[in-house]
Amino acid sequence: MSSKIGENIIKYRKINGISQKYLASKIGISVQGLLKIEKDLVSPKASTLEKVIEVLCITPNQLFGVEKITKENCDLTLKLRDYKIKRVN
Repeated sequence: MSSKIGENIIKYRKINGISQKYLASKIGISVQGLLKIEKDLVSPKASTLEKVIEVLCITPNQLFGVEKITKENCDLTLKLRDYKIKRVN
């Protein structure tokens, strides 16, 4: 793994057009807490990482720098997730 978790969060957050404020609110931490994670100053809890993965629509491998994603792949994943949500409701 050549990339750090924080760098990958920044990368995929930007690919998805998500602000730090939005991501922080969705994963239940402060913007300052997210900044510390993105700068690799702190190690996030596993539960926080699970939420980051869900909100950014990425896999654990992508978060840890093992796999790459494109915006198009993420768009397809979001569409599938929206479809599943509509089917349940």
